[in-house]
Amino acid sequence: MPANFNEKELNKLIQGEHKAFNTLYILYKPHALRFAIHILHNEEEAEDIVHDLFAKIWEGRNKIKSNFNFKSFLFTCLRNIIIDHIKHKKRHQSVINNYDIEVLPDNEPIEDKEYRYNNVRLAVKALTSKRKDIVCQCLVYGKSYQEVAALNSISKNTVKNQLVKAKKLIRDQLTYTNEHQNCPFM
Repeated sequence: MPANFNEKELNKLIQGEHKAFNTLYILYKPHALRFAIHILHNEEEAEDIVHDLFAKIWEGRNKIKSNFNFKSFLFTCLRNIIIDHIKHKKRHQSVINNYDIEVLPDNEPIEDKEYRYNNVRLAVKALTSKRKDIVCQCLVYGKSYQEVAALNSISKNTVKNQLVKAKKLIRDQLTYTNEHQNCPFM
């Protein structure tokens, strides 16, 4: 593990010096990446999270105190970003599972349920990440359009429009799949 980023270097970072940031990045990236991979067991996700970590540090550098134990600060931030990422993934899975429960009737044969379940999952997965977030916040967590708008820094109408579009895309995907289920050319 590298020595802690010293106060002089930290002051340069706080003042926006790119060279100090590059030094920080070179010094801590390998260790941050190893930590993220250890927790997530996914190298690609870990890379994205470490990139986000350093981007957030750069963007929020004026909030950093020069007397911080920077190593502790960095790994606390990384841990919090990883926790948020895991919660986000769980919310998306919850959206898929809750949507499945609402769509799948109880009296269907198990093979039909599995087929429909997979189709619903594929339809939800096809949504953009922003639409998945909005669907999750509104339908799973029961947040109002206003709350979702405030959380995402968008207008209330944008939330409503994105939710309507998401539902339509899911419905269209399911309708298309059902219509072509027995088609020999599909």
